[in-house]
Amino acid sequence: MRITTNMIMRDYQNSLYSNLGGLELARKQVDTEMRIQSAYEDPGAAANASVLKSRYARTEDYLNNLGSVEKWLNEQESAVYEVSKIASNISENYSLRAITDTMDETGRATYAELLRNLQNTMVQFMNSKFGNTFVLGGNAGTEEAPFELSEDGKTLLYRGVDVNDPANQAELERLAGETSYVDIGYGMSFDATNTSIISSTALDAALPGINAIGYGQTDDGTSKNMVLLAGQMAELLDAETFDREAYEKLWTQFQEGANKLQDVMTGIGAKSNMVETTTSKLENEKIAIQDQFNNLIGIDPALAITNYSYAMYTYNSALKVGTSILSPSLLDFLS
Repeated sequence: MRITTNMIMRDYQNSLYSNLGGLELARKQVDTEMRIQSAYEDPGAAANASVLKSRYARTEDYLNNLGSVEKWLNEQESAVYEVSKIASNISENYSLRAITDTMDETGRATYAELLRNLQNTMVQFMNSKFGNTFVLGGNAGTEEAPFELSEDGKTLLYRGVDVNDPANQAELERLAGETSYVDIGYGMSFDATNTSIISSTALDAALPGINAIGYGQTDDGTSKNMVLLAGQMAELLDAETFDREAYEKLWTQFQEGANKLQDVMTGIGAKSNMVETTTSKLENEKIAIQDQFNNLIGIDPALAITNYSYAMYTYNSALKVGTSILSPSLLDFLS
């Protein structure tokens, strides 16, 4: 069989293209650190890798949600903590031990003015914001402050509803029970009616502010709201004759509200711990998914570089061989 120059050139070109393809594949493996570049190279591995990619993306979404929720809870905790400090101040410095019968009207008036300042400060903290949203406004998600105190300090509105009016009790209870669930990777699901989220499958990030500072009245008509109680205590201090018994009743009710405020702080702390634990769990899961993905279609960087170096050596060798087997002929010099 006679081997012609054309046959040699054709065979050489096919071999050279093959080497070039191997070089390109090795280069892509170095760039992407992936063993396969297209699904047809390993259909089974590609299908499993697609599932892992979806899990990874979903885990990142959960982590993003948790990051936002953590900041949200921090703002809630900060606001409630500041109100709690004011409550402690009133509990310690405005008791009957501090407001004695021997104190004159001027002294009581000074205490009254300080109480009204603290009353307004509590409202300011209860209207704390995260971004453009008030963190203690339940699930309203509005840009309007949830709490509004009248100039005389005798009326407090929560989202437009008087917190001390017995006629509003049903509406206040509805507002106090508002929720805002966030999917953080616990498989958020609905009940049998498909209308309510099962609380154990998600995190409730809402905190209606009236749950922190109270609403409604006791059986004897005493307000349960700490802001209004502070104002009413100031009124008694401003009176010409100090009603010790009435003041003590208000202060005792204020103390009860301050204790409940600590329970709210504990609840926020429990949610924060839940977020922290879940974040750690998802971070570990994210690493595990990445490891599975790398083991499935990934390639060791050192091996990829070694393969690329060998492919480059092979390709360069093929080029050198080409210069020796494709020597110029007489026809190359004929025009």
